[in-house]
Amino acid sequence: MNLNLNYLSINQIDEQYLKAKNSIGICRENTKAKILISGEMALPLINHFSITKVDDKITNNFYTILLKKKKFISEILVLRLSLYRFLIITEDLKKVMRLLKSKKRKFPLIIIANATSEYSIFSFHGDNANAFFKDIDYRYIFKTNHQSYIHYQLICPKSEQHITFKHFISLNFIPISLEVSKLFLYNNNVVLNIDSIPKSYRLSVCAEIYPRNNLKYKVKKLTVTKYELEGNFLVTNKHRVYSYLRKRAGIIHTTYRLPNKRYPFVIAFVLKSKFKKVSLIKIGKQDAIIRPILNY
Repeated sequence: MNLNLNYLSINQIDEQYLKAKNSIGICRENTKAKILISGEMALPLINHFSITKVDDKITNNFYTILLKKKKFISEILVLRLSLYRFLIITEDLKKVMRLLKSKKRKFPLIIIANATSEYSIFSFHGDNANAFFKDIDYRYIFKTNHQSYIHYQLICPKSEQHITFKHFISLNFIPISLEVSKLFLYNNNVVLNIDSIPKSYRLSVCAEIYPRNNLKYKVKKLTVTKYELEGNFLVTNKHRVYSYLRKRAGIIHTTYRLPNKRYPFVIAFVLKSKFKKVSLIKIGKQDAIIRPILNY
């Protein structure tokens, strides 16, 4: 079996997605950095910058967003390794390290270290993942909730990543690429690449996808919505969504395709006051009709 997932055609991505959806897919999250924070003040340090404050001593893992005042830093996954040891998973190593170290004086006796070379992380997706993992009692398998999408994560020593991967392949797990993993996230309305959202919408989106937030800033009331295009149009995040009266209603975040679906899907941020009126995207002189996907 060829397990090189770095370069895949569209047909191979579609095939992997369908196989994993009907089974369990395993993805190496090898682009993400890991930061280890140790010490009694580790959780208060994370909470200092976190959009959602977590004080529960038994919390094992959670996604959150780190802000420096109004400035977005990174969306992170926090895994509790022990009472006072936390592993932060992020795409923005330098930004997060700089942010955390900036408050070391306020939170003394804390060790902050780059642990990317020490740990590997795998994610699991598919219809059968919950049934497989729900009764497994292993401290380093985490059931995670990413913007209301439930899936599983596993961390292991870097030196054991190949043995771990082969173990799950021997159990007939489907190896999937990062692009296939993103299809599972997009299909569950997960917002990725938050740093690419225009600043005028960014904090509003953060407040929407993390409703238990402690933002003290004024934000727009909007909703994250999925639409299906009624045609094969080339749509990018430079386009906007409009009401049937051709009034601007929101912005597009990303577009993607699912296997066996005729038309592309769009994830958009729409002002709640105009949500029920959205019906089209203007592409030059053409109107691309869209319809909301309310049950998915």
